[in-house]
Amino acid sequence: MLDKIPVQVLGCLRSGIITVIAFPSVGMVDGGLLMELPTEMIPAKLRMPNSEFIVVCNRQSGEFIQVLPKDSSK
Repeated sequence: MLDKIPVQVLGCLRSGIITVIAFPSVGMVDGGLLMELPTEMIPAKLRMPNSEFIVVCNRQSGEFIQVLPKDSSK
């Protein structure tokens, strides 16, 4: 089973890792959960702060499978 998780880029806080906010604007204080994704998984045009996209995740293993444009969430 796959989950499609909307995210927004927070920034590159560690080398090789992009920190994103999962489910932005949901929950307390306008934020969801912080997640860290490998930089090479994210296309260069989506690595800037505030960029939004969809992360496809395997529900059982928790493994990140791919990144999709935001309009692919449907």
